[in-house]
Amino acid sequence: MTASGLHSERGSGTIVALGVIASLMVVMALVVVLGAAAAAKAQAHRASDLAALAAADTARGLNVGDPCTVAEQVAARNSAVLAECVVGGEFPTEVTVTVTRTFDVPDFLKAFSLPALRASGTSRAGPPRQ
Repeated sequence: MTASGLHSERGSGTIVALGVIASLMVVMALVVVLGAAAAAKAQAHRASDLAALAAADTARGLNVGDPCTVAEQVAARNSAVLAECVVGGEFPTEVTVTVTRTFDVPDFLKAFSLPALRASGTSRAGPPRQ
């Protein structure tokens, strides 16, 4: 091979390495966003469970107040927003609650102007269905 043939590929390893690093960074960013989404989904389900249980206790008369107001307060204490509250159904003391929770993308991804993402959770509390 001639000397000119060797010089034509000089630095190609650097370009390949930069491509691999960029690809790994994109994959890691995706993993971080998916992890944050999974955590927010779990937190939304926890908030809906707690809100539904508190609302069902109120519907049964164990607490004073309106079941949906109690559910809203419990959801707010768990960093969630009450989206829907239904008292009644198969039983008069049954409560179904849906909450939403927003979560931001990590700081290093804010340069891409991604919107705040939402996770929701729905729970039912009351007597067991037959």
